[in-house]
Amino acid sequence: MDKIREKINREMRSGIYSILILKAIEDLGETYGYEIQKYVEEKSGGKMKLKDATIYPVLRYLNRKNILYAYWTEPGEGVPRKYYSLTDKGKKLLKVIVKDYYELVRCANRIIGGEK
Repeated sequence: MDKIREKINREMRSGIYSILILKAIEDLGETYGYEIQKYVEEKSGGKMKLKDATIYPVLRYLNRKNILYAYWTEPGEGVPRKYYSLTDKGKKLLKVIVKDYYELVRCANRIIGGEK
C-alpha cells in the first residue's frame, strides 16, 4: 500500500509543482532555478522543498514549449546562470491553470470533504 500511496502523491505533486514554479517566476520576474527553489520553500513555511531533479526538467519542458524565455548570463558576470521569465503565452497559461486548479480543488473538496 505504501508504494501505491507514493505513486499517487508523486503524480498529485507533479502538476502542482509546475504551477508553483510558474507562479514563482511570475512573482520574482527574471530568476534562476535556485531562487525559485528558495521562494517556494520560504512561501510554504519550509514545508515544500523542490529538488533539482524536480525543478530543472520542468523548466526545460516549459522553455521548449515557449512558456518560458531563458538565457544564460555571460561568464564575466560570475558563475553562469540560466535565467527564466514568463513569455506572454506563459502569463496566459498561468492565469488559466490557476483557475483550473481552484476549480479542481473546489470539486475535490465537495467529494472528499462533503462540502456543498
